[in-house]
Amino acid sequence: MEQNKGMRQRVLKLAVPSIIENLLMSLVEYADTAMVGSLGPLATAAVAVNTPVTWLFNSTIMAISVGGTVAVAQSIGAGKNDRAKHLTDQAFMAVVAFSLVVTVGMMLLSGWVPIWMGAEEEIIATSIRYLRIVLVGIPFAFFTIVFNGILRGAGDTKTPMKLNMMTNVINVGGNFFLIFPARQVTIGGSVLHIWGAGWGVEGAAISTTFSRIVSGILILIIMMRQPVVRLTLGKILPDRELLGQIFRIGIPSALERLSISGGQILYFRVVSGLGTACLAAHQLANTAESLAYMPAFGFQIAATTMVGQYVGAGDYDGARHSGHTTFRLCLITTISFSLVMFFGAEQLIGLFTPSREVVLEGAAALRIMAVAEAFAAMASVYTGALRGAGDTKQPFFVCLVSMWGVRLPMSLIFVNVMHWGLPGAWLAMALDQILRGLLMLHRFRGKGWELRLRRYEFWES
Repeated sequence: MEQNKGMRQRVLKLAVPSIIENLLMSLVEYADTAMVGSLGPLATAAVAVNTPVTWLFNSTIMAISVGGTVAVAQSIGAGKNDRAKHLTDQAFMAVVAFSLVVTVGMMLLSGWVPIWMGAEEEIIATSIRYLRIVLVGIPFAFFTIVFNGILRGAGDTKTPMKLNMMTNVINVGGNFFLIFPARQVTIGGSVLHIWGAGWGVEGAAISTTFSRIVSGILILIIMMRQPVVRLTLGKILPDRELLGQIFRIGIPSALERLSISGGQILYFRVVSGLGTACLAAHQLANTAESLAYMPAFGFQIAATTMVGQYVGAGDYDGARHSGHTTFRLCLITTISFSLVMFFGAEQLIGLFTPSREVVLEGAAALRIMAVAEAFAAMASVYTGALRGAGDTKQPFFVCLVSMWGVRLPMSLIFVNVMHWGLPGAWLAMALDQILRGLLMLHRFRGKGWELRLRRYEFWES
């Protein structure tokens, strides 16, 4: 009993800062979406067109982010702190090269993206401008993603929380001044003149990019002062063995995210065919749903760190116990937020838009996903647990089955054959999450990942 209590305390110590961080990110996304949404459905749709593509290039950095996080967690669990520092240097070198390739490549393709996504003619120009501005901040965003992951792998979830809180304040403040034109606000009988650039969607993109640049610079400063996983920026030379460990763990996770993001692009094409109002409702429902799935990401981080450190120490029973304990704690949070999503669906969507049509469409979709949210949490936590164990191939295979074998074909059937509209598309997504959660649970409960680690130990000895 005392051991279980200690385990729960460790999980919460790691998870709570990440949950707070993700919830604040959700609130910022709410504010961001509401500000853009106040400009009308066309503005919301112009941003929404780029969302799946943004997910796609963010997925590519998972090769370094997940690989670095898990490799550092396992090194610290094994008491190899010097190795953890060297891994940090190697991750920095990889991020610099990787981010430049992604940014330049996407800049060259940016003019075609809205067309490929099936955007209507009236939003294409705005979508292109938004994407090109956001791409400027991608290298800095990648620094933040990777080094926040390394800090979490080292057991520090508070620093990423504080950094992201500050970055989000900058983002919201920038939106307030850059999206809207100058206006007058009456407070207590006094008239206050507020400056505004009035740049609309482009103002939101500039604010996002600026906040990412600030965040990227700050995380580099933090890492150069970090005692456990310090970034030296000295004579960094490629280390085949360390880079091999990072990419051996990370590449399957990147492929997993790419398979999801690629599927989401095709899924988005199905939704965009329903018209601008449904596209706006889809974007707003995704934002509202983050209320439930962002806490699950916090527990996913805790699962990766704890399982990784237990595996590094050779304690596989502890690794298994920590994964299951993390999910049980996550489930309590997820169910609470799911009830808010289900019963307050119209109110949540109504925060972002005055359009009654968009509210009704988005609320119907949100209620469908609320029913499946516990399975989405199951998929998230056990994916994190398997990553901590270095078993990143199985989540990739599971995502191929659930996304490409369930969500995509079912969305085509429900939308184009059954004519169920946006709720049909979200029903397909819910079925995807249910299957994914059950398959991830089955894999972690099995012995496959442990046997693989024991075989690796045998050949290393």
